[in-house]
Amino acid sequence: MLIFVYNTHELYKYFPKIQWVLIVCIAAVSLFFIMPPVGWLWVIKIANYAVHWMLICLLGGVVALFLESEKLLYTCMICSGLMAFYLMNSFNTDLKLAKMTSPNAIQLAYLNPAVSKNSLEEILELVDQKNADVIVIEEFTPELVSEVIKFKSRFPHQFLLPKSDALGKAILSKFELANKSEYELLENTLISLYTTNSRNDSFQIMISSHLPLITMMSYRKLNQFLEELSIKLVNAYQNFILVANFNLVPWSRELRKFRDVSGLITSRRDNADRNSKAGNLDILNTTTMEVMYSKNLECSYFEVILDSHDNPLGIIGRYQLKFKF
Repeated sequence: MLIFVYNTHELYKYFPKIQWVLIVCIAAVSLFFIMPPVGWLWVIKIANYAVHWMLICLLGGVVALFLESEKLLYTCMICSGLMAFYLMNSFNTDLKLAKMTSPNAIQLAYLNPAVSKNSLEEILELVDQKNADVIVIEEFTPELVSEVIKFKSRFPHQFLLPKSDALGKAILSKFELANKSEYELLENTLISLYTTNSRNDSFQIMISSHLPLITMMSYRKLNQFLEELSIKLVNAYQNFILVANFNLVPWSRELRKFRDVSGLITSRRDNADRNSKAGNLDILNTTTMEVMYSKNLECSYFEVILDSHDNPLGIIGRYQLKFKF
């Protein structure tokens, strides 16, 4: 007992120094997340834990309150607030879903069956119940072709590009697909096509993805590709939708710059976009699947699609022409 009291006394003796070390470390790490250095692959990987760090700062503030450390409390709360503001501005905070549903719209789903335990046939049945007009399938392999063909009656217009790697794609549509093309930009595959809904509104859909970043070379190539693509999309078709998975979190410097230059708007309001089955810890999930759209469109509905095991396997959104008063 005497030893415990002595150790506690020694700890309080050095607490002012420990406190300042903690303050400097917390502020430095927060600054690292908000203004990350450029050109380092490990920075991209650590950026995945920005939400975790925000919650750690918040928890640190609660601990500092009990320790009656005013300086540490203010530091933790300020850093947590700055992180929250930084993350909030990485999403579409102006998005007001279901404010108005226009018939001049298209409902699009983006799926990755490889992350689900359900078969592709079960997944397509689920998505069809959500009234998807167009379905984009990622990681589409030759083994999945037969399952997709079964839905030819419900999605008569199909553009299948099966590949043995993770870059295979399939586009299923209830509407006719026109001007279908596949081409490369700086060694990255782009798929472009047009579709027209029942109201005779035409939309251009572009699809692109990138394998997870492993080397500095792959990071530099992706960075250069995003710069070239963002410039290319400045003068894109007016009703434009980009379906993409660049394996970058929404708050990454590269993706934020891409959206700023291209002028595209993200469909996500936050990191969870939770539905009725979502848990409280879903905010910690880092997501890389994105649907972005041009400024003359608006998103009136957006949802994360869960399989029968409540695992997220994709997203679905409704994109409509902006209502003009």
